[in-house]
Amino acid sequence: MSKGIFVNVMMYLYAGLSFFISSSSGMAVLTMPIMAPLADVVGVGRETVVNAYMYGQGLFAFINPTGLILASLAMVNVGFNKWMKFVMPLLLMLALLSMIVLTIDVYR
Repeated sequence: MSKGIFVNVMMYLYAGLSFFISSSSGMAVLTMPIMAPLADVVGVGRETVVNAYMYGQGLFAFINPTGLILASLAMVNVGFNKWMKFVMPLLLMLALLSMIVLTIDVYR
């Protein structure tokens, strides 16, 4: 697998795992012993693995219904579907920017 595809798949894998493991330190403890050696095999630096981890968690934090989003939206009386319509363009732009930054980082 090429480095660019690997690091972007890893970012989306971390975003998906954020739904099931809401603790950031818990997910790091569970996944870094697996992802760091995989990145070594592909030739990706470990700092890039950490960046993919942070970007994946950060992107999913905007829409994670198991986090504080639902409680915060309930306090301000905004529905989750209205929030999704509002945040989705921003989320797509941030995902694209994260993919570009990770791809540049892995090939520098």
